[in-house]
Amino acid sequence: MDVFLNNLKKSKLSDEDTKLIQVAKETADKLHLDGIHEVASALRTRKKQIFTGIHTNANVGFADVCGEVAAMCHALAHGEREYEAIVAVWGDGRGKYELLSPCGRCRELISDFSKDTFVIVGSLDEPYKVKISDLLPLKYRRLSKGS
Repeated sequence: MDVFLNNLKKSKLSDEDTKLIQVAKETADKLHLDGIHEVASALRTRKKQIFTGIHTNANVGFADVCGEVAAMCHALAHGEREYEAIVAVWGDGRGKYELLSPCGRCRELISDFSKDTFVIVGSLDEPYKVKISDLLPLKYRRLSKGS
C-alpha cells in the first residue's frame, strides 16, 4: 500500500478545492441523521458549479447510495456531465469530520464521466488531490461491437 501511495501524482489544493471541502462539511451538518446520512459529497463541474449529495444508508446494503453518486445525480439532473473535482466527507453531526476516499463503485462511476476528474483525499490536516484515473488503474471498459 505504501508503494502505491508514494507513487500517486498528488496535487496541492486550490482555494476552490478548499471551498469544496467546506461545502461538503456544511452539507454533512445540514442533512446528518445518525446511521442513515453520514457521508456528504460536493462536486465541482468544469463550469464551476457546485452540486452536493448525501449518502443514504438502506436496510438492504446493496441499495445504499453513496454521497458521491448522490452528488453526481444532482449534477446530472441539472444537465451537468463534465466534472472537475469531487470530495466526500464523513461527519458525526457534532462538528467532527473526516475526508473519505471513494469506494470502488464510486471510482468506477466518477471515471465513467471523466478520467481527469480530481478527487480530494488524504486528511483534513493534509488534504491533496489526485486524478480518479490514478485511483483506478486498469479500469474495466466494455468493448463495443466490432472492436
